[in-house]
Amino acid sequence: MSRFISIPRQALAELLQAVGSPLTPEQYLASLPELGLYAKYRGRARAAAWSKSILLIVAILSALIVPFDFDFEGVIIVAGLATVTFFEFRVHRYFRDLNPAAPTLGFRNQSAFAAAILIYGLYHTVVTFHLSPETQTLIEENNVVDLDMVRNLTRVFYLVIGVVGGVSQFGLAWYYRAARVAEQA
Repeated sequence: MSRFISIPRQALAELLQAVGSPLTPEQYLASLPELGLYAKYRGRARAAAWSKSILLIVAILSALIVPFDFDFEGVIIVAGLATVTFFEFRVHRYFRDLNPAAPTLGFRNQSAFAAAILIYGLYHTVVTFHLSPETQTLIEENNVVDLDMVRNLTRVFYLVIGVVGGVSQFGLAWYYRAARVAEQA
């Protein structure tokens, strides 16, 4: 059922006059946001619902894993995921409630997340994992695996994670932003 009702032009003119508005019915209608614009918010709310659910699962899993491999990088990842998840819950609520601030908040949240993923991937592309000298010697003596190949595959893996993850999150950011009201654009 539509939330909008039809009103005859003359009745609208009388209502505008009764409230002391100097606008004609045509001027009043032209001042309203596009009616179909907020229909975009339902789709964005569905996307944000999926996004917040996935982020919540990943944030909880990373928080459960951090105590077993506690380091500074793990703490930063958990804190970042918790922050992005918190704001994604707000983005979903804003889109659901037709709040015009939703596209901007969603764009900022997902853009920051995209940048973090890209930085993480690029960082690990440059700074690869390090094995202890004893482990390196053991691997080299037994010809278990070629260490240079493992390092190169690790670099490629993190580069793909950074680029694909960053680009996909930035795509979601632009999808959110596309629902902005014309006055804010």
